Amino acid sequence: MKTDEIRRRYLKFFEGKGHVIWPSDSLVPENDPTILFTPAGMNQFKDMYLGKGNLKFKRATTSQKCLRTGDIDNVGRTARHHTFFEMLGNFSFGDYFKRETIEWAWEFLLNEMKLAERFLTVSVYADDDEAYEIWSKRIRVPANKIYRFGAKDNFWPADAPTQGPNGPCGPCSEIFYDLSQGRGCGKPKCGPDCDCGLHIEIWNLVFTQFDRRDGGVLAPLPSKNIDTGMGLERMAAVMQGVKSNFDIDILSVIVKAIASAVGVCYEASAPEGVLARRIADHVRAVVFCISDGVLPSNEGRGYVERRLLRRAVRDGVQLGKAEPFLHTLVPLIADVMREPYPEIGQRGEYIAQVIKSEEERFHQTLAQGNVLLDELTAEMKKTGRKVLAGADAFRLYDTYGFPLEMTEAILDEQGFSVDKKGFEQEMEQQRARSRDGSDMKGDVFDTGPIGEIKKFSKGTPFVGYEKTEAGGKIIAIIVGEQLVQELGQGKSGALVLDSTPFYGETGGQVGDTGVIAAGESVFKVLDAKKMGDFIVHVGEAAQGTLRVGSAVNAKVDADRRAAIARNHTATHLLHHALRAIVSQRAEQSGSLVAPDRLRFDFTHFAALTPEQLRKIEALVNELILGDAALEATQTTVAEAKKAGAMALFGEKYGEVVRLVNIGGYSKELCGGTHTHRTGQIGAFKILRESSVAAGIRRIEAVTGTGVLDVIEQKSVLLGQVCGLLNASEADLVTRVQALLDQEKALRKQIETLKRSESKKSSAEILASAKDIGGVKVIAEKIENAEAADLRQMADSLRKAAKSAMIALGSVANEKPVVILAATPDAVKRGVHCGELAKAVAAVLGGGGGGRPDMAQAGGDKADKLSEALAEAVKTVSGKLA
Repeated sequence: MKTDEIRRRYLKFFEGKGHVIWPSDSLVPENDPTILFTPAGMNQFKDMYLGKGNLKFKRATTSQKCLRTGDIDNVGRTARHHTFFEMLGNFSFGDYFKRETIEWAWEFLLNEMKLAERFLTVSVYADDDEAYEIWSKRIRVPANKIYRFGAKDNFWPADAPTQGPNGPCGPCSEIFYDLSQGRGCGKPKCGPDCDCGLHIEIWNLVFTQFDRRDGGVLAPLPSKNIDTGMGLERMAAVMQGVKSNFDIDILSVIVKAIASAVGVCYEASAPEGVLARRIADHVRAVVFCISDGVLPSNEGRGYVERRLLRRAVRDGVQLGKAEPFLHTLVPLIADVMREPYPEIGQRGEYIAQVIKSEEERFHQTLAQGNVLLDELTAEMKKTGRKVLAGADAFRLYDTYGFPLEMTEAILDEQGFSVDKKGFEQEMEQQRARSRDGSDMKGDVFDTGPIGEIKKFSKGTPFVGYEKTEAGGKIIAIIVGEQLVQELGQGKSGALVLDSTPFYGETGGQVGDTGVIAAGESVFKVLDAKKMGDFIVHVGEAAQGTLRVGSAVNAKVDADRRAAIARNHTATHLLHHALRAIVSQRAEQSGSLVAPDRLRFDFTHFAALTPEQLRKIEALVNELILGDAALEATQTTVAEAKKAGAMALFGEKYGEVVRLVNIGGYSKELCGGTHTHRTGQIGAFKILRESSVAAGIRRIEAVTGTGVLDVIEQKSVLLGQVCGLLNASEADLVTRVQALLDQEKALRKQIETLKRSESKKSSAEILASAKDIGGVKVIAEKIENAEAADLRQMADSLRKAAKSAMIALGSVANEKPVVILAATPDAVKRGVHCGELAKAVAAVLGGGGGGRPDMAQAGGDKADKLSEALAEAVKTVSGKLA
């Protein structure tokens, strides 16, 4: 049975049991700071488990995109481990419980998947007699096929009763399939507790019934819930009768394509097979990350993604592929996954471009790492050391992406080894730094002040689309991480109201400011933030005391809100203009909408030309002058897309969305505040365009009075330049061009004089050269010369001498530089300028290298230049003597 068919049957089966088929959550969890990536199907329903969610149904079924890196070192080495995978699940929020869950699971496996009952075994938590009785008496599973395991294996999270974390938890029951189909591994008791790996878990049924609290207290949840998880790839392996998940239909084609691309014959048991499988897993993970809006970077999710991609590049290099090729796999992955995830194909070209750009960068980094490794081995040969320090091996790994096994292989060819213990110590120190710097929390679900507020409120209704002032009531006051009953004058804190006209920062739009008054008491709102379904007003009590339960009047700074609205509506016009002038594939990937400026990030790989920027600016201003009306309506995502609305890249939307339609030409899903007509924007001016990351460009601009400010600043600057050049505005270009022509002529004269002087000094230097073994050895310090000047002079000396080694040094911009050159005859005699450069650089405290006949060295110890030149003479003398 094909993987797509398993997914379809699972969702259809549970739909028939009254479940709503719910779309997969993004890999980027919404409003959940505890995790970087979505690790399981239940994460998007966590509020429902706590009885605080707003979904209108109590049963759901999903196929969830998941990403986990905890077992990353096992990926490719084992048959079952992945970073990216799909998790099939059915969920109950205070509805059905253990009996239905177990009965339906058994029904699905036997009737839909047609699995033989005799090859299935189950496990329950040791103390869960209820689940045992259901399996034994209702399902009639023989006692010898029901296993009781402890909290490590049959409780979620594992060992939660004794070790935590706090939050919803409960016993679980697992279903196993016997891959040997009754033959066993040869041991007398071959079952789920055997280490042979023949009995694989295919479904985990979690009975979430407790709220774990400090001290290991398991308090019953208000309602009992169900969370089940079936690994789709693992189930596909069972249904397709293959030994490894990487042999199923949706993964085997990718593995084979990789083997073909690198030119190896794929054999599952060969070392090359491990690398090919790891590449397949990691590239698939990266493709889905980019599709969900994550781009490679040096922090957070982007860092995880970058490490996955770089591991795949390194594996490719080890397989003999020295150039980028991973991006060529994107169309294949898009085709394989087109049924459940058509967006991969729709964004395929962009995803491939991002991967290619990252590949090219990393290949350059690997080349730099090779230079460092050459320097390290040269130093080891010089000193007679045979073992590379662990710190150096770690630097190659951490900075240049060299896996330890690659470094070991290169060193082994030269008779060296690596201090593995030292490497592991460095690695552990890095892990400790990562743990210390992490903001991830240990609790399963948030238990801070917002978590407490959720117990008595569903969220903060926003009433500020049409007004900037409204009445309300204080339902909570937050100080630090605590809920308090009042906030005294001069104290800082945050207020939560039962409804508010204040827009909370989200979607790139900054939060509103203003005041909240309760009688004579006044709270100054310095910022408003969106936290889940709540809008939190951050600020200070400017007058009197604010108390929970008080009626208030909330008043937004209307002028500031209007300026923000101008900039927000302008981003929609800019988005439209980019797609009209640059490319239909130019999609928003981020923004900042503030009162004084706007910033718009979009997907594109090349810098925009001045002509493109001019046309974009002109079109936006034309649309502003068109004074089109804005229409905002509430609708569903499906209806909005049917109407031609654009859903933003990587964004996750709820059941009901707000569609902002500007004149029929711009339709976007957006929850921000806007002008009523485009004419209210006034004017639009681009300040700059730049690169943010691979495949992401940024435009910064201003609107309204901000445009007048820019014009005034430029006018003042233009006047100052005219004054300095004693020219009118009309004559300014002519005057500047005359100065540039004059400078060019003067530079030419200087170069002529330099060449003339160089010829004189070259003859003097050659006359004073030392003769060592028939080779003229020149080492001279030249005053006030750049590297280019030294190189030109070295070339002249090489041409004038039949056999010579030249070392010319100077200090330029307080940094020493040495150029080394050798004639062909000297090179034949054993002179190697690249090696000499490394010896010279060691004295200068820097680096160096190059070819046998030409090289360069530098550093930061200018006072050591004479000593460095002497080192060059000493080293070459040893070669020629």
